[in-house]
This record gives sequence, C-alpha cells and structure tokens, in this order.
Amino acid sequence: MPANLPNIKLEPDCTNCAAYCCVALAFDRSNMFAYDKQAAEPCKHLDKAHSCTIHDDLDTQGFKGCIRYNCFGAGQRVFREIFEGRSWRDHPSEAQDMFDAYRVMHNVHEFLAMLQAARKLKLDAVQISQIEAFETELNPTSPWTSATLIAFQTCGTFEEIRAFFAGLRDRV
Repeated sequence: MPANLPNIKLEPDCTNCAAYCCVALAFDRSNMFAYDKQAAEPCKHLDKAHSCTIHDDLDTQGFKGCIRYNCFGAGQRVFREIFEGRSWRDHPSEAQDMFDAYRVMHNVHEFLAMLQAARKLKLDAVQISQIEAFETELNPTSPWTSATLIAFQTCGTFEEIRAFFAGLRDRV
C-alpha cells in the first residue's frame, strides 16, 4: 500500500458493515442473480442482523454475482466512519444517504485498488506522479462525509481516472 494510504483497507469486512451491497444496489434476473431487485430494496435473503441467509449456497441458489462482487472495503468504511455504526434499518431517515454514500465510496475504493494494481506496471515518472495525485484526491486529509462524497462524484476526478487508465492499455 502506498505511504499516503496507510489506513485504507481495500478488502471487504462484512461483519463491520450494514449490508449496503445487499440493499443499495439493484440487480436483474440473469445467470448471475436469481431474481430482479431494485436499488434501496433489501435482498430477500438478508436477515435482520445484516447477514445473508444463503451465503454458503450463493452459487447453487443463483447468486454468482454476489460471489464475484467486491466492495473493496467501502461498506465498512461508510458504516463505521461516515455513519458511525448506524444502520439503515435503525435509522430509515438516513437510509438513502447511506446508500448514496456507499455507491460513491465503492467507486473511490475500486479506483484506489486499481491505482494500487497500476503501480505494478512499468510506468514512467509522470504516470507515477499522476497515480499519487489521484490517490491524494481519493483519500483527502479531511474525513469523507456523505455530502462530500456525493459532491465528489461530479467533480470530474472519476472521468480523469478513467481516461488515465485508458491511456495505460498499452502497458498491460
């Protein structure tokens, strides 16, 4: 992990989350999901303790998408840092803010993981400097809040990072 990201955990920890991925995200019935689910609708396999009742059988129950999904640690970060351990079940008036923050934080963490992986490529000094600049933007010195995350998604950084990765295609 780069020096400027010492406290960011990019691995999921479902025991320290409020199952945001099982609620905030929508999915369509397909070979990856056994039924249609709207965003902000709890998965029907989610229990009151935010645990999956079919976790050990996701594949055979038709939920390969759940097996493949990775929040890159965004769930526990939103739950613990931004909402201080409050659940959408216990604080329904904050639920939509929680789900919106989770979706943006997932993008932040996914990009941090991709930038970390990009460091393994043969990069020039300009590209390494750009990675460091992006990591700084994605990990500001002031803690994220729900409002700063929502505002951040429209500032253009995500598009800049996507363009940067498109420029690395010849390095892979």
